[in-house]
Amino acid sequence: MIAALVLVSIYAILATMVGILLFKHPSANQSSELDYKNLIQKKTCALYFDVNGFLRSDIDSSNSDHAIKGVHKGENLKDYNGRIKDLANYFNMCIKYKRTITYKSEEIKTGNIVKRTDLIFSPYIVNGEIMGASIISQIMYSSSREADLIAKARNLTEKNVVAQTQIDKLDAERIELEAAFKKSSQHHIKLQKALYRIEIQKQELEKALGIINTQKEDLERMNSEITRSNHMKDVFLANTSHEIRTPLNAIIGFTNLLLKMEPDEKQLKYLENIKNAGNNLLFIINDILDLSKIEAGKIELEKIRFDLRDLVDKCVNTVSVKRDNKEITITIDIADNVPAFVTGDPHRINQILTNLLYNSVKFTNTDCRINLSISTISRENGQINLAFSVTDNGIGIPKEKLSDIFMSFTQANEDTTRKYGGTGLGLSITKQLVEMYGGKIEVESELNHGATFRFNLILDEADEKTDAKEPVASSDFSTDAPLHILLAEDNYINQQLAIDTLKSWNKNAIIDIAENGQIAVEKVVNTLYDVVLMDIQMPVMDGNSATEAIRHIGSANGKVPIIAMTAHALEEERNRCLNNGMNDYIAKPFDPDELFAKICKYAGLKIELQQKNTAKNTAGKSDDNSFDFSPLIDVCSNDYNEVMNVVNVYADYVPTDIKELCAALADNNPEQIRMKMHSLKTAFGYMGMTSAAELIQVIEDELNKEDGKDIKKIIAELTDLWNSTLPKIQNRIHELQVSEKTNS
Repeated sequence: MIAALVLVSIYAILATMVGILLFKHPSANQSSELDYKNLIQKKTCALYFDVNGFLRSDIDSSNSDHAIKGVHKGENLKDYNGRIKDLANYFNMCIKYKRTITYKSEEIKTGNIVKRTDLIFSPYIVNGEIMGASIISQIMYSSSREADLIAKARNLTEKNVVAQTQIDKLDAERIELEAAFKKSSQHHIKLQKALYRIEIQKQELEKALGIINTQKEDLERMNSEITRSNHMKDVFLANTSHEIRTPLNAIIGFTNLLLKMEPDEKQLKYLENIKNAGNNLLFIINDILDLSKIEAGKIELEKIRFDLRDLVDKCVNTVSVKRDNKEITITIDIADNVPAFVTGDPHRINQILTNLLYNSVKFTNTDCRINLSISTISRENGQINLAFSVTDNGIGIPKEKLSDIFMSFTQANEDTTRKYGGTGLGLSITKQLVEMYGGKIEVESELNHGATFRFNLILDEADEKTDAKEPVASSDFSTDAPLHILLAEDNYINQQLAIDTLKSWNKNAIIDIAENGQIAVEKVVNTLYDVVLMDIQMPVMDGNSATEAIRHIGSANGKVPIIAMTAHALEEERNRCLNNGMNDYIAKPFDPDELFAKICKYAGLKIELQQKNTAKNTAGKSDDNSFDFSPLIDVCSNDYNEVMNVVNVYADYVPTDIKELCAALADNNPEQIRMKMHSLKTAFGYMGMTSAAELIQVIEDELNKEDGKDIKKIIAELTDLWNSTLPKIQNRIHELQVSEKTNS
């Protein structure tokens, strides 16, 4: 019942937002014609404080444009010495009155562009109790019809000047005629007619001048109303986005926490439904906001040199994770004439590919097969025209509906949304992004025979030079041989690291995921894999038990090669794995080349290994030996942005794992204690925090003693070590990123 109420509330909020966001023009009885296509919310950063003013979490607080960027996690807002002296007072008012307060920090007008910075203080209330408040720093850029109105007003002013000039000219003529009249009476009648004509013309011009002045005043009033309306929509869009995302993030976050509390089967089903619905709602909100920005002409395409193949691999890796019980196979075909590097907006190109790939996954049955191909159409004047195609074996599209599917809020059939979900915005957004790149998208399909989407992008060519990096000790294990691998791993971060690493080595590898040992056994029963990569510490059934169960399978499937992957590097653990029927063993953090070599060995691939370089990668090693994340650099293929992403994820996970370890110790829950120590040991291993890993081992040893040391003191020491080392790691990665950009 609670889950149902939550979902009803969520979709009620969404319905309200959609109705308001899609309202683009005023009603007929309004006195002005308002244009909403000239608005964009450029940047939004959020900080979350508790009721006492201490910063607890932030979103993109590293943004240099953040109006209160000087506050860091754990610091108190009242101690902030920034340029906003009354910041604490606004915060206290928000807490005291439990209402949203907006503070205009800055408004700068440059030409026809207005940049405005607002601070929005918004309370977070649960069951009527104030839990804290968020401070949103939003930067808005607005270019309205002001320029057009000013141009019209200027035109009217010019007409005013012309009219006044003509009036002055006629007055001069009148004076001359009057003088002539005095000199010659014989021209009296003619002069009188001329004077009358001049007077009539003067009256008409003065009347026209009055109309011009009235129109000018109307235009100025309309400009003022449009400016005010634009500001109101900016505030509304920012507040609405915040008001929906804040409870939605809480719903998803608390659902994830509940999923970790070992719910029963019925509760697990309900929680998973809530999480899926929340994620779907988040996708819908993002689609609506993106569409609003695109239609307003407020999305600017960046020009960044990037590795096209790397972008495609990461995009495919993200989409190819198994979902909804579908076996997803995505093949990539990139022609030799496609350059390695191009210049464009990698985020938007990734959005185009992801939309199309997800669309193919959504509209296919359990055996989902997709082909992504890229080729070069032409190269001219420093630009390259690339052709893309995405082909699937899905349900297809009726021919009479092909012309409608790129329209906003439109899907092929009336029951599509009910059956498959979605807003009908993905393809509309994709079409408009493609057209922003000077391209065109079209689709070929037949009902029940899949679909092919073809489009082209015109990008700038880029320098083909490779980035200068430290030499890495590695051998050439790259292969395109088809491999079917099962990865048994419960930790999401470790899953993604393994998938990205394997895909960078073999783009044709098919990787299935098993979140625990029991699922791994079920998959091996039904599928013949080339190799199984088995984590040891997993919920429900651990890796050793799963291996024993697999070896009792009567068919050939039970003889699949199994390689243990574990954070336990002890010889005893290795022997235990081999004695339980595993073929080999590799410790986390794993050496990619060692892993590839073992897979080749047990999958029967005969590949000649060519040593590239014997130099050791030491880029991630600190001077004081407090950390060495060089193995993580190898796993991420020297992509420092990816390394930073992984470390930032650990920055969120590790404190939670330490807290949950303390709770498990208090509850005397051996299984939960073992799982949390395993998770922490893996994290510290990848970041080369040897001292932290040793403290985990000390905790493990003391737990086995009757008169063990005070575990709380050891955990406090571990927490202090983490808090002091993490900033050093992040600073080192930032230095490597800057150095890489400089060298490139």
